[in-house]
Amino acid sequence: MKTENQQRQQWFQNVWKQREEVVYPKVFGAFTGHIHALSAAWFESMGFKDIDPRWLTHGVLESPPNDRHDNWVYITTGLSNPWGVDPADKQPDPYSGLGFEFFMHTAEASQWAIEVLGTLMAMQILAAQELVAGGLLEPFDRVPLGRTIDKSDDSLVRNLLILPPEHVPAQAQLDSGIFDLLLCVGITDAEVQFARAQDGPGLQKVLMHHGYIPVTRAHRPSSV
Repeated sequence: MKTENQQRQQWFQNVWKQREEVVYPKVFGAFTGHIHALSAAWFESMGFKDIDPRWLTHGVLESPPNDRHDNWVYITTGLSNPWGVDPADKQPDPYSGLGFEFFMHTAEASQWAIEVLGTLMAMQILAAQELVAGGLLEPFDRVPLGRTIDKSDDSLVRNLLILPPEHVPAQAQLDSGIFDLLLCVGITDAEVQFARAQDGPGLQKVLMHHGYIPVTRAHRPSSV
């Protein structure tokens, strides 16, 4: 007979499996089966050497073109983990873990998408622990990358816009609670300025008009 701790661990693992093997495939189709896990170096590059081993269980999954989408999808896994929750106390409505996972569409297989989402995920883990300034990201937030999105010299895309998706369900249910799916779209500095003046939904409409949502293309002209 399993101990209480073993039962709790089994429940946690089942929630993880539910997200990666049931929820994600239902929305995005098949995945490669490989997780691009966060490494200690990711956090050390941000100045943090005292690393919680749980942070390194987070990662990015990759879904090639399939019958659900004709592009590539990259999605984080782990931010919605119910760390510290006892299954006896679980409720169907509250958010699971941090309450969200990020995803991004690209036109081709893109290592830079993995790096961008990994960095974003690491930032949110640190923010949740109040180890860096700023809170958790929300829809229509803009995130400066501090460089071009693919590290090239000629890309204008240097930021992310966080959006509630309209082409897939914006929310998913786990046994541990719900979580939001947040679409990350690369945007230019000029588009950031437009959003400051006209608001995030205004920029979303412009990007949709130009066909720049949901796929992020590193080498595209600015919409404004």
